[in-house]
Amino acid sequence: MSTAGLSTQPRPRWLAPCVVVLAALLLASLARYRLVEPAALTALCDAMPWDSPTCILRSLTVRAFAAERLGTLALAVSVLALLTRWRTLGLFALAAATAGLVLYSTRWAAPALLLAALALLPATAPGPAR
Repeated sequence: MSTAGLSTQPRPRWLAPCVVVLAALLLASLARYRLVEPAALTALCDAMPWDSPTCILRSLTVRAFAAERLGTLALAVSVLALLTRWRTLGLFALAAATAGLVLYSTRWAAPALLLAALALLPATAPGPAR
């Protein structure tokens, strides 16, 4: 079997964070504009929040960002990712912070996004600058 058509170049380091941000934006936007904001669904689910699967999902989504829980989680995970320099944890923090910005948790999600992005930067070796 020939490998002439296969590329052996590694993927760029910026590809995974971009995919994570776009996926988090898409999912959080769907949750916001399909579950949280529609007035008819709000009226239906406020009366019986645990009645149907849609109302359960809506209630859990609202509870996730109520009292800035999503933003606080994103900030805590971002700080942990910055301290440990674990890329997977940084990507999770980036996703949580992005979702927090869309889902009303901007106070803590904005600095969390910056810290998560900082945690994903490659570490540099100490030494003289060139």
